[in-house]
Amino acid sequence: MTNPCAKTAVFAAILLLAACSRPVSHIPAGVETVFDLRTGDELNARKAAEADGFYGTIREMDQSIAFVRYNPDFFQTTVVTAEGEQADSTSALCLKYDAFAGINGSYYNVEELTAVTFMKDDGFVTSDTLFNVRNNGAVILNPETVQVAAFDSTVIFERDWEVMTSGPILFDEDQTYTYGDDFPDWESFYATRHPRSLMGKDADGGVWLVVVDGRFPGQAEGMTIEELTGLARRLGLTEAINLNGGGTSTLWVLPEGVISHPSDNGRYDHEGQRVVPNVLIVR
Repeated sequence: MTNPCAKTAVFAAILLLAACSRPVSHIPAGVETVFDLRTGDELNARKAAEADGFYGTIREMDQSIAFVRYNPDFFQTTVVTAEGEQADSTSALCLKYDAFAGINGSYYNVEELTAVTFMKDDGFVTSDTLFNVRNNGAVILNPETVQVAAFDSTVIFERDWEVMTSGPILFDEDQTYTYGDDFPDWESFYATRHPRSLMGKDADGGVWLVVVDGRFPGQAEGMTIEELTGLARRLGLTEAINLNGGGTSTLWVLPEGVISHPSDNGRYDHEGQRVVPNVLIVR
């Protein structure tokens, strides 16, 4: 006679194996539809789990968030620097360099349109400013790796192919970073809601580009740095860094164009981009 307990155990093991082998879609909670990063086709959870990359938006009561997630094994992530007269909008630079997706980069001098953080593009250092009060993390790009990590003023990134420093870093695999009222500009920058941009990675190695819209009361309030850290955790990220924000925050994808709501024109639409001297692109 067959032991019913044994049959139950076998059945449970089969269900567990099936669950473990099922691809994870990584679609954020509350998002019903995402779109293929290459084609713009609508994807359900199963197809999203199999796609090389997808994008979408999160709509909450007073927040509007645009995101891209992609597998870095099938796309190249690269720094683009275009300073001075070469500077342009995020979307224009993405189109110029044949990108599938792109996000605004790090901090810059708004009058001269030159970087004020360390930049290494295609193996060449284009800006050598290593450290300022917010600039405590880096996006580090090598042929087979995409990494977000904290750094200190002694790091020079000699062996890395492309680097964009920015900050504040939110967390990496070793530590979550918190910022209190002893930091310069804590009230105006860290503790006030603004449009925000971030880059990060999840536990399965997927890379995320995220823009939190802001400066549109009732539609897109923006986030504090603490709230941005919470969002990154909700998305399942294990590494995350804040990029330049405010009116610079822009997320673009090839199938659709700008999917965030850049705030520089004062209208809740997709037209209010700034001219920027650096971006991160996916191609």
